[in-house]
Amino acid sequence: MRLVWAEITRLFGRRFTAIALILLVLALGGSQLVVNKALAPPSGEERTAAQQAYDQAHKDWVANHDKYERDCRDTGGTPEECTAPEPTLADFSVDPTSFKEVVSTALELSTVLVALGAFMIAASSIGAEYSSGSIANWLTFIPRRGHVFWSKLLTLIGFAALLGTFAATLVLAAGLVLARLHASPIESLREPAGLGARSILAVVGLAVLGFCIALVTRHTVGALGVLLAYVVVLFLRMGILGEREWIQRMTPWTPEGNLAAIVEHGHTYAIPVQKMTSDGMTIELVQHTVSLAHGAIYWSILIPLVVAGSLLIFRRRDVL
Repeated sequence: MRLVWAEITRLFGRRFTAIALILLVLALGGSQLVVNKALAPPSGEERTAAQQAYDQAHKDWVANHDKYERDCRDTGGTPEECTAPEPTLADFSVDPTSFKEVVSTALELSTVLVALGAFMIAASSIGAEYSSGSIANWLTFIPRRGHVFWSKLLTLIGFAALLGTFAATLVLAAGLVLARLHASPIESLREPAGLGARSILAVVGLAVLGFCIALVTRHTVGALGVLLAYVVVLFLRMGILGEREWIQRMTPWTPEGNLAAIVEHGHTYAIPVQKMTSDGMTIELVQHTVSLAHGAIYWSILIPLVVAGSLLIFRRRDVL
């Protein structure tokens, strides 16, 4: 316990931790401006624009819908396919987004921000000790490397859990306040609250990875380099190569896919499958889901393996 208290003092005494926490609070506060805009009722200008768009569309429908339907039937369309429904004002109205959708999106965004922040704080905490040489001095006073390793890791796990809890509570509370101010109906708190609770696991998981990678590479930059390389690979997989069937089939075995399954209580992805039809070759998107259980099992195996490997290296390698 004395080692843990010492690590807590060292963690909160670091300038990088304070700066990162301030930036995270500012980012979370700024994101609430988007939540406020999404929950706010449409302004007078938006209502006027919607009315003008409806008037124009209805005028065009009155003047031309008979011609459109005749032209459609002449090209072989069925009566059902060629029926042009009369536009209504509701089709053009700008309604505020539902509370559940807005808050869930805000929680997912905050999870990404806070998890990355926890990754960098954890990586910096051990990376700075290697760079400055203080880890060697610390082991001179406490030569038991296992105790030192676990005191640092448990401190960061507790810190990440508190940080994730604070961020989820802040975002959810801010969403509730804004919904009340704009008289937006609150359908249910159960699903957003569950998402916020599961997001804490993501924050803790990224903090553990940041600590272990920086410990193995001996540098904060090493952990950030690994993170950047993974982001580049993710960009290639989801962007440039996203239309490849074999790429999408890898999703159940990727860290981000299983982490999303934990946070979202199941992650849905689409596999493009080529099929031959009477019109030629077409691509059909087949929906698949990575379940919460799959994601939990995946990360419950990954994290212990990473921690065990890091501990083995820390116990046997020279710290200098």
